[in-house]
Amino acid sequence: MDSYHWLLTPAGIERTAEARTRLLAKDSILRILKSLRKSISPPQAAMALELAQLQIRGRSKFSRADQMLFTKQSLEQATSERLARYKSSRFPPGASLADICCGIGGDAIGLAANRLIAAVDQQELIARMAQHNLAAYGLHDAAVYHLTFAEFDISEIDCLHFDPDRRVAGRTVLAHDFSPSINAIFSGIGRRLTGIKLAPATNLPQHVREKIHREFIGERRETKQQMVWLHHPDLPNNMTTCTVLRSSGAESMTFENQEQFQPCPLAQQFGDFLYEPHSVVLASRLVNGLARALGLSRVGHGSAYLTGGQTRPTALATCFKIHSVVPLSIERVANHIHREQFGEIEWKKRAIEQETYEQLAKLKSRGNRRITAVVTPSFCGPVVVFCQRTTELAQESSVVKSDQANSEI
Repeated sequence: MDSYHWLLTPAGIERTAEARTRLLAKDSILRILKSLRKSISPPQAAMALELAQLQIRGRSKFSRADQMLFTKQSLEQATSERLARYKSSRFPPGASLADICCGIGGDAIGLAANRLIAAVDQQELIARMAQHNLAAYGLHDAAVYHLTFAEFDISEIDCLHFDPDRRVAGRTVLAHDFSPSINAIFSGIGRRLTGIKLAPATNLPQHVREKIHREFIGERRETKQQMVWLHHPDLPNNMTTCTVLRSSGAESMTFENQEQFQPCPLAQQFGDFLYEPHSVVLASRLVNGLARALGLSRVGHGSAYLTGGQTRPTALATCFKIHSVVPLSIERVANHIHREQFGEIEWKKRAIEQETYEQLAKLKSRGNRRITAVVTPSFCGPVVVFCQRTTELAQESSVVKSDQANSEI
């Protein structure tokens, strides 16, 4: 604790900033440490360097990372600023909220918008870090407590957010091993609107899923969190929402839980377009539900890829325009690549042997046409689907139109 307190002193802040600047300038670790040790002790130099490294990594999550405190584990577990702001929109503005197991304050920073917030963590060091990080965002009125959930008085709190510790006895996705456990949370919240942050891989029993609303939230191409919502007026029980966050906002689609067990049409032929479901759809096991919602078909048993005759713009799946489909034979695929003069190839695969995939990825391509090659089972056997993202096609079309306009001037 005392050693981390040094990082908040003027000397600690100054030396950390020096280390961060030199890291960004690509200076070597040894040179940075040697320089720092001229004015501070070796342990302090190591601490300043480590924090500087974490602050640089933290920039991908926090706009004020350079002013924040992290440990390696706390940064890995921290919710990004954008995701926390999205979750904040799920709670009513003006309601008081307690963030239990707040960690370094990643969620609390976003949840504090338009409401009073209490941040609670049972680890004293982590609670101190949360207090510092909230202050870095000007949230000086946020109350921070070094307490367990059982010790914290929620009688005056309207809403709750939990990020239960999943590393009590090694990393786990078993809900009963969390601290506090799912059962302890369920029995202790009363009728309060509550959100529980879980790992995407956490599998809850059927009798639990019937009493909650699950939301799988993704950023870019990754599933970041599974949120469990209880007593939410806008999120019915026994349903699942898939949400993808983009710079333009959030896009969501909600399904009944039983839809993951309902079949969807199996393609009899490839349409003009191929769709790759976002990882939130895969994590929630709702590929069939997405297919039915968009009027698409699965390309084959064991494949998550979908196909259809029209573009269906959605953040929940990446759309590709199909160029050609070739049976999975190394020789035939190699000849096709040469004949079509493909250049840079982005390879993707689903449910195909790794050895076969590695052989394909080694094939030479000497043309100048960028293409995506999807290796997947299909209704007609294993195939390679050569295709191009519709977003890339739109960009190419825009460039062509621009060139034509310039040539006419």
